[in-house]
Amino acid sequence: MKRTLIAIALTLSSASVFANSFQHETNLNYGWGKILDADIDAYNLSHQFYLSPVRTNNNMPLAEAGFLSRSSSLLFAYDYAKFDFGNLGKVSGSNWSVGGEYRDTSHNFYASLLWTEFNNSSDRMVESSLGYYLDPSWLVKLDIEHLRPDGDGSVTQYGVSTKKLMTLGNGDFMSVDASYMDVAKSSFGRFGVGADYYFGRNVSLGLAYDWVTKGVFDADADAFTVRGSWYVMPNLALKAGVTFDSLDTGDDLYQIGASFRF
Repeated sequence: MKRTLIAIALTLSSASVFANSFQHETNLNYGWGKILDADIDAYNLSHQFYLSPVRTNNNMPLAEAGFLSRSSSLLFAYDYAKFDFGNLGKVSGSNWSVGGEYRDTSHNFYASLLWTEFNNSSDRMVESSLGYYLDPSWLVKLDIEHLRPDGDGSVTQYGVSTKKLMTLGNGDFMSVDASYMDVAKSSFGRFGVGADYYFGRNVSLGLAYDWVTKGVFDADADAFTVRGSWYVMPNLALKAGVTFDSLDTGDDLYQIGASFRF
């Protein structure tokens, strides 16, 4: 056992030396909370493969390396959730996703596609985006969601979103994002704004606010999220967050996770 631990430590240390570039990023997340009077445990495993090496610029946040690199990528993900209704029993569900992002340093255009299938169901969700980089750190997109609920026809929703990474005068950084999605077959719209402050390259603390409304400011339902990340090493990050009154569940949701690059 001692030899195994030493070998793992040496492997991670060696990986951090070469972490100025990577092509793979694996994420593992665990979330818990309540939904419909049930305790929920949710797991997510995803892997992103970049078609060309992503280099971590010494002057920029490690978490934003993929966004700034403009390297195209493929994404594979699996989600599993378990619901405990106490005396009423337990149920579980899972889904898998496959997709990718297209972008390149030779032009400013962006495109993405994510296809999600829900196991033991005919549910399906397809998310796609077309975007343009207004500058190397500012992306604007048109977003499209095609939803096919199990046995209930299908709907298509349209929205817009944007993300901007700013360099501050004190050597820190701030990433801001905003989104809007028109909720199909209703008069509601779903809005979101968020900001992450980077204390140098390794540590970030962020806030996000999401709301659903028929107008813009008079929210019928809203949620507030606090999130953070810490790159313990250039290739290993720890993440955590809590969402108060989640729009999807109406209750608080908690999440912890880690990502590893190589």
